[in-house]
Amino acid sequence: MGKARDYYQSVSSYLGTNGQSVVNNTIYSEGIDELIQPFFNTTSPCANFPNTENILLVMKTGATEAFDKVPTQLLTAMQCLPDFLIFSDMEQQIGSYHIYDALADFDKTTLEKHSDFELYRQQQDCPVSQKSCNSVHEDRQKAWNLDRYKFIPMMEKTWKMRPGRDWYVFAEADTYVFWSNLVYWLRHKSPISHHDKVYLGSRSFIGGTPFAHGGSGYVLSGALLEHLIEHHPVVVEHYNKKGMHECCGDLMLAQALDEYEHVKIRQTWPMFNGEKPSTLPYGPGHWCEPIFTMHHVNAEEISTTWLYEKTRISNEPILIRDLYEGLVAPKMVEMRQDWDNLSDDVCYVNPDPEAQKAAEGYQRDRQKKPGELNSVEKEAWKSWENCAKVCAHGDNEKSNDLSEVSLAKKRNRECFQYRWNKEVCCVSKSFKLGEPKEKSDKTKDRWMSGWYLKGINDWIQATGECKEPRWVTPEQP
Repeated sequence: MGKARDYYQSVSSYLGTNGQSVVNNTIYSEGIDELIQPFFNTTSPCANFPNTENILLVMKTGATEAFDKVPTQLLTAMQCLPDFLIFSDMEQQIGSYHIYDALADFDKTTLEKHSDFELYRQQQDCPVSQKSCNSVHEDRQKAWNLDRYKFIPMMEKTWKMRPGRDWYVFAEADTYVFWSNLVYWLRHKSPISHHDKVYLGSRSFIGGTPFAHGGSGYVLSGALLEHLIEHHPVVVEHYNKKGMHECCGDLMLAQALDEYEHVKIRQTWPMFNGEKPSTLPYGPGHWCEPIFTMHHVNAEEISTTWLYEKTRISNEPILIRDLYEGLVAPKMVEMRQDWDNLSDDVCYVNPDPEAQKAAEGYQRDRQKKPGELNSVEKEAWKSWENCAKVCAHGDNEKSNDLSEVSLAKKRNRECFQYRWNKEVCCVSKSFKLGEPKEKSDKTKDRWMSGWYLKGINDWIQATGECKEPRWVTPEQP
């Protein structure tokens, strides 16, 4: 894993006679020239891809989204997997790749009559492309109602179609998997065995029940999946009926594993992650940790991250820090208008009772007590310019001061960025890029976001290099 790659030192050797094997790396830019190669060798897209023998990807999608999300997955990492399964709520074909209907064996009367399956019936009756029909019948709630029924039948079909694998990796069509990290960890760094009953992921809770968040991806050991399906033949029918009373399929999977196998999720966050490069909360706890998955990545983000992986100069495990340095740092500026950088750790709201009432609940809940506010914080809600002063207030540390006291203060910084909108100023204990917002004609309603770049760069300098990847040990349930 240690040697740096240098495929393109002599680019001309790749050009050949037609000049088509090497193309410009479109994410290459000033500032990251030491991190990625300026060219991409298109003839060897799977160079250095890990050996995934006995590790199977199972991807879940829906007919309403499959042709928007799955093709880019097939063009990037999935082209390097020797085998995988794709399940949906309708049987479809994308090129040479088959998508299986996870609900094909569901009770026919339920499929034909129950309101949760209205979208399923609409899809079957659509005589043209699903996208054309969905433009008329589009209803996200219908897709959500249908999605929860796929999880448990998908487990049964996966085992029957591809039994005997060591590990089963489950992901959504908008999940990005860092295969080099995940495979290396499972085989060399993980303290767990595929011979044991193991359920790994990023833990969420609903009604006090812990479960692996589906969009963040999760992993089942072969031993667990085999025992669930082979020894409990009633599990699918049981949870097909239970689905009518539950909100989410990933929750029901956790319930089934607990009920029939007495196995609970082992928290492996932030390596299994529900964020993506533009929304990851960079900073303490999200820096030297390797990353296995990201969620809510669109087709362009999948392609960009794949290109980053393929043209990295380093061959070391990809850390969260690496994503920041390669994909986010070049885009960090002092301020962006009509932008939400997702700051929400501490908020300063207009103290007027009506303004307090109009603020979002989390904004009211995350205020400091009036007696704890300094002079800058008291005025922060009044304008974005005032809000911008919060993170810089009291920062007397010089960037070139490397004394232990100064470095400790820089490492312990708790304010990196701000966001102002509708007389509410919020700041963040981490730094994130965020997303654009629609422009408003009213100054008070515009979204203004800024980053305290000195504080960010001081923290990075004081934190220093990641001497070793901080592999997370899965928590005991």
